[in-house]
Amino acid sequence: MPNAEYRYIEHVSDAMVEAYGRTLNEAFANSAKALINIVCDVSRVNLVKRTIIQTAGFDLVSLLYSWLEKVLMALLVDNIALAKFHVKIERQNSSYFLSSECEGETFLRRKHQYKVEVKAITYHEMNVTKNKGKFIVRYIVDL
Repeated sequence: MPNAEYRYIEHVSDAMVEAYGRTLNEAFANSAKALINIVCDVSRVNLVKRTIIQTAGFDLVSLLYSWLEKVLMALLVDNIALAKFHVKIERQNSSYFLSSECEGETFLRRKHQYKVEVKAITYHEMNVTKNKGKFIVRYIVDL
């Protein structure tokens, strides 16, 4: 496997992503990095701006959906390409809460080598699992 953080799986018309982590926090961070890398070359993003993203979910799948939506909105609405994520997930009663300090910079199509537009995050086939001590996050984006 060329990238131990995430991989792209062939899918009919959309993009399927599988992200990995030794911890749930790391898997969610890698899922966001993979999302941004669909749109642009994440390795070309300088870490000069910081922002905080916070969200919640009633389970891990709803938390993942909300997290990815907020990362995508930072790019599409705020025009910030994020490339590094310091994720902290906590469970309180029957809900999950995520807070992340995110680093990146203003998105520039040429500099960041724009690839393709992500229209939406989908719930279809989205899941969060743990296998052999590794967390695996899988989701599909509509291109």
